[in-house]
Parts: sequence; structure tokens; C-alpha cells
Amino acid sequence: MASTTGRDAIEGMDEIRDASEPTPAPEREEKTEQEKADQHAKAEGFASEAAYEDYLDAVAEDAPVEEIVVDIERAAAREELERQIEDVRYEIDNLRARLHIIRHQAGNVVEENIRWADASAHAQLGDYPWLKLSGAMAAAFFVGKALQQLPFGSLATTVTPLVLAAARERRR
Repeated sequence: MASTTGRDAIEGMDEIRDASEPTPAPEREEKTEQEKADQHAKAEGFASEAAYEDYLDAVAEDAPVEEIVVDIERAAAREELERQIEDVRYEIDNLRARLHIIRHQAGNVVEENIRWADASAHAQLGDYPWLKLSGAMAAAFFVGKALQQLPFGSLATTVTPLVLAAARERRR
């Protein structure tokens, strides 16, 4: 046995390579598509590509495709409903703001009308117009009660022929 030094010292050293070294061109083997598919199927735990495809067909038959489609449709309908609810909430908020403004304006109108009536009463009746107005109303009430006590029925019966005769004489 001859002694050797360097790389050849270890038997089979020429087969050991660094993983970062590229594989020489003659050693690279081109794999066909079928071999790659078989290798992938074997890596997944199937004996061949055909077994893998059979498995996929069996799983596809059991898959609830209609349920998934229905779930997707329900999700889309739910999103549309949520969007519509959000639109309605936005419109309600707008209407509430408008109603608040209208209430405020109505309050201002009522206040202005009260101020106008008060100013008008002061202009017509002077100081203490509401006291003078209430006194006039009380006087009208008592005069009305007094007139109800008078016997206007018999007075009207006696005066009516005289008024009619005077009216006929004027026409002639």
C-alpha cells in the first residue's frame, strides 16, 4: 500500500462534496415530469401520482362545495346588510340633527312671537298692559252677567212692532 497524502488519504473522499458546491454538469440528471410528480406524491405519503389523484378525487367528492358557496353568499349578503344598516344609522343621525335644529328654531319663533305680542300690548295700552286687559275682560264678564238678568224677552216683544212700522215708513 502506498501512502497517499491530501484528499486521497481518506478512501471515498472524492464522493464527499461541500453542499454549497454546484453539482458538475454530467452528474445532474434531468427528471421527467412524471418522476417529479411521483417524487412529490411519495413525499406526501402516497405510493404514486395515481394514488394521490385518487385521494384528491375522493376528498373532492366529500367536500361540501354547496355549503361553502352558500356560506360565501351569506357572508356577502351579511356585508350588504351591514352596509345598509350603517347607511340607515347615518340617515337617522342626520335626521336627529335636523330635528334638533328645527326644535331650536321653533323655540326661537315662539319667543319672538311672545316678545312681539308684549311689545304690541305695551304700544296699545301703555304700562301694565296685561293688567289693563284682564280688567277689561273682567268688566265685560260682569256686564254680560248683568245683561242676562234683564227681561229682554218682553221688551223685545213690545219694541218689535214699533221697529217694523218705522222701517216700513222709511221705505215709502
